[in-house]
Amino acid sequence: MKILVAEDDLYAAGLYKAALESNGHEVLITYDGQECLRQYRNGLYDAVILDYKMPVLDGLKVAKQILFSNPEQRIIFLSAFSTEILANAMEELDKVMEVLPKPFEPYDLVELVENSP
Repeated sequence: MKILVAEDDLYAAGLYKAALESNGHEVLITYDGQECLRQYRNGLYDAVILDYKMPVLDGLKVAKQILFSNPEQRIIFLSAFSTEILANAMEELDKVMEVLPKPFEPYDLVELVENSP
């Protein structure tokens, strides 16, 4: 799979990239929401993985823009926020998103990417 990841924590981003690439996925890492949108416009991705809280543009704003141009894009949120906050975000997006609560093991991310729609 071709996967776009937006994560502002450099260490975490490196872990995600290593775990996903070790399972044969092609991964592009971005470190803020604006950079993520720029890269998204330049390619086709099987999944977009967004940290919910990021500098410049947060994950919710990025998801809105991506879904505006491609309502079928698979988006996975990574977040330390409560499920209530994430449920409100999904209501605002008018779409059910996949969510992986932080903290998690990199293997959990690989499993979610490979075993969900």
